[in-house]
Amino acid sequence: MPVPGHGRETPRQMAIKRMTRVEFDRFEPQRAAEAEEVFEEVEWFRDEGRTVIAVLARHRADDDWAYAVLGRDEHGTFRAFENEVGFPGPDEARTELLGLMEHVVAAGISVFPQAD
Repeated sequence: MPVPGHGRETPRQMAIKRMTRVEFDRFEPQRAAEAEEVFEEVEWFRDEGRTVIAVLARHRADDDWAYAVLGRDEHGTFRAFENEVGFPGPDEARTELLGLMEHVVAAGISVFPQAD
């Protein structure tokens, strides 16, 4: 799937691919305990190198949209390093998350340290 830009020029188009929830869960991403109650996960993505993964979700109470982009921390666990909420629809949230994924992959970032 072609990935829209994120306001930055990159040397080449990065391939971001959709995946199923089962495939996403194989990465064993860390999720907040209340996440399932608050959000309905709708779409899942990964880059070709499986360095960065992401989820697009609908906020159950507010009926707005959100995303989380995850990468491996210094211990190898996939954890969110960027998230955003409050999008009016899935298209707006998806465009931003795909652009962010592309930017991070193009920058060559592969470890996302957490401050804990």
